[in-house]
Amino acid sequence: MDYKKRLKQRLYVAYAEVATGILLIAGALILKPDNYFFSSFGLCLAIVGAARVRKHHLITRNEETIRKQMILETDERNLAIADKARSFCFILYFFVSGIAVIVLSLLNMHQEAVWISYPMMLMLVIYFIAYWVMQKRI
Repeated sequence: MDYKKRLKQRLYVAYAEVATGILLIAGALILKPDNYFFSSFGLCLAIVGAARVRKHHLITRNEETIRKQMILETDERNLAIADKARSFCFILYFFVSGIAVIVLSLLNMHQEAVWISYPMMLMLVIYFIAYWVMQKRI
């Protein structure tokens, strides 16, 4: 895919994030004014989307910055670093979550341990499905 098309798709996703954030804020204020979870989540989503829109406009100001950003995103060294960082994050998440489940179980906080273990198991299922699909493709 052309890099400029990819940038344009990212801009559309950022606009969707801003719009979703604004809708969450408005919906939370209209439906449940005392519920701050959805309005806070909407605010964070709108801010992240706005930051991505701003980043897009900074990148697309001229051809030189587009070229530099494309090199940053497609360079093999940078891709390898990102892959290792993702792998490390995945392993660290499971290590910390596993310790939390053990500690909470020892403290007789079984319900909290179960709630921490659900995302772990979901991530493992997604990982094995993704691994199986990638193995078939490559």
